[in-house]
Amino acid sequence: MSDHDGTRPGQQPSRRQKLKPFEYLAFAGVAGGFTALVVLLSIRDLVLALVFGGVAFIVTVLVTATLMLAVQPRDRDGRAQHDPEGRDRTDASDS
Repeated sequence: MSDHDGTRPGQQPSRRQKLKPFEYLAFAGVAGGFTALVVLLSIRDLVLALVFGGVAFIVTVLVTATLMLAVQPRDRDGRAQHDPEGRDRTDASDS
């Protein structure tokens, strides 16, 4: 039986699994920085640019987290780990 993150109960998470949250925060940071730069270059107000950059960062983090909750993890062979009807995967693949 495996957890929702793809690791077994006694197994340590891989380096890629440990860095996954950092990837989401870095993506949101880049989006926030880009938004702040666009506002700064167009309006030339530093405070307003920081506000818009912060809002863009927060919105990007929230949207990314919501989308990641909606995605089902997959096995190595491409099948979903959990059957929505609660049946075992081997039974669901036979029928």
